[in-house]
Amino acid sequence: MTAKYSADSNGDASEWYDDREIVLARWSDTPFVGHRHRHETVEQRLVVEYIHEIGVDIRHEVRSDDTEKFSDNWSAVETIEVREYGARHDRRPEARWLE
Repeated sequence: MTAKYSADSNGDASEWYDDREIVLARWSDTPFVGHRHRHETVEQRLVVEYIHEIGVDIRHEVRSDDTEKFSDNWSAVETIEVREYGARHDRRPEARWLE
């Protein structure tokens, strides 16, 4: 079996040996289609958090000043926790509005 990518790439790569959190992507959209809510904007971001010697957390976070469906502060609607023993995927009910 061959790897999907090469770990020996010549690109801009770095190795992490301590806790690190990065925002991998960030975007805004108007996910609602009803006439009352279609103007409401939701900010979204994808956060990757590396916890040294424990694992990786991947979080889909959202916030919105326009709607009561989401908090004004960043909060996770979907998370994936990767550990030595496996992975766990959690999804909050609010994620249904973003599909």
